[in-house]
Amino acid sequence: MNETLTTENGRTVLRMERSLHHQPEKVWRALTEPKELGGWFPAAVELDLRLDGRISFTFPEEQDDTDGNVGVIRAYDPPRLLEYNWGSEILRWELDPTADGCLLKLTAIHDDRPGSASFTAGWIQCLDALDRVLGGSSIPREHYALLHEHFVKAYGLDQGTVLDDGSIHFERQLTAPKEQVWPALADPAFVAEGIERGRLLKSDEPVELTYEWQHGTVTWHLRDGNGGARLQLTQTGPAKQFLDPWHDLIETLARNLATTTAAS
Repeated sequence: MNETLTTENGRTVLRMERSLHHQPEKVWRALTEPKELGGWFPAAVELDLRLDGRISFTFPEEQDDTDGNVGVIRAYDPPRLLEYNWGSEILRWELDPTADGCLLKLTAIHDDRPGSASFTAGWIQCLDALDRVLGGSSIPREHYALLHEHFVKAYGLDQGTVLDDGSIHFERQLTAPKEQVWPALADPAFVAEGIERGRLLKSDEPVELTYEWQHGTVTWHLRDGNGGARLQLTQTGPAKQFLDPWHDLIETLARNLATTTAAS
């Protein structure tokens, strides 16, 4: 497996490759036939298999199409190339023949860079399932949560930023739901070294927590993300010196949540 993450024309581009011991024509059927897709793709797919044909994606809990779950086939050259959009995301599948099968290339273009580790871990598991559906012998990899944390580090998605006004900001995808994350944030002891946690300004469980510190405010936001809660931290005031302490605290939390999720 080979994974890279870049930014091109203002969008995030995830590229993945997988060597398969199956001929392109066989893999092509798995990429384009709804019955075959049902064995490995993350959603049920219906498609009009032609250039500009409509494609729709349905999850079991959803009853109706939404704008985010429909798309159009943008490139179609069987059995070599298939490209379509899934809402705002673009997925491009390419098959290059090899001596013993083919090389599958996936290019996924999206705007949610903090979610890229989730997308990578999820597609790895999907491609493992694809290989098994085709009759291959892919060995299941680590639990999704542990794969996710590996790619957070590999892509540098654990880093915070210093804003122009001296505030700092973190956005971090986690592998547990926000209800499981909230107790840690609400614990008065969960604070970066050097910060005195002051008066509580807002507590909206399990969505937002804001309190004062010596020179400003600390605000936590939680929302549903891909595979778990999306955490955001903003500390106002002259906060640059707290970038590393918050990083270490958030990463300890993320690691503990991933370990718990993988063990459950």
